[in-house]
Amino acid sequence: MSIITFQRGDKTALTKNFTKSEFECPCGCGQQSVDTELAEKLQLLRDKVDRPLKITSGYRCITHNASKAVGGSPNSKHRYGMAADWRTKNRSINPVALGILAQAVGFGGIGIYWHSRGAFVHADTRSTKATWLCTTPGKYPSTTYNKFVLPTIRRGCTGDANRSATIMLQKLLKLKADGLFGEGTENALMKAQEAHGLTVDGICGPASWKALSGADKYL
Repeated sequence: MSIITFQRGDKTALTKNFTKSEFECPCGCGQQSVDTELAEKLQLLRDKVDRPLKITSGYRCITHNASKAVGGSPNSKHRYGMAADWRTKNRSINPVALGILAQAVGFGGIGIYWHSRGAFVHADTRSTKATWLCTTPGKYPSTTYNKFVLPTIRRGCTGDANRSATIMLQKLLKLKADGLFGEGTENALMKAQEAHGLTVDGICGPASWKALSGADKYL
């Protein structure tokens, strides 16, 4: 971790494709912060997917982070320049795939967001692991206890994290995203597993997540 400070409007390059100004707080404040490790890992991701990434939220000053529009945690890694919310610029890759790729390049904190207000990934450079899913604004069920960024889910699974994961799976399968893993979701998953040459068991684990999201094309 190497956090540097800069002034608003500084377009100096951080990496081949990212400049300092892309990470600045949008509220108009002066001094900014960014972790060079954050930019370097995002560059690795950009190289993997071979298309521009858009930083939708980088550094946040205390005032902006606490604003009603943001409602950020008082200890948000955005406050220290250690975090970014991002997506592909043309929205061509879903957030599940991007979250899987974020884990592959070694981010400590990863949140996959896919709801009515947007589809993006939070990634930060904390030294510990923290992963979560968000399919309802303001609710962030943790998946930190799992080795993979998304839980392994199957018919009848319960719990907030599994419900959010089921919603994401249903969106990938182009089903009604109600968060209930029933017979219809199981059947659609098995058809998709067969089409991708996976074990047809109706259980969505790491291999299925990677294939169905398209992340496997970039790993």
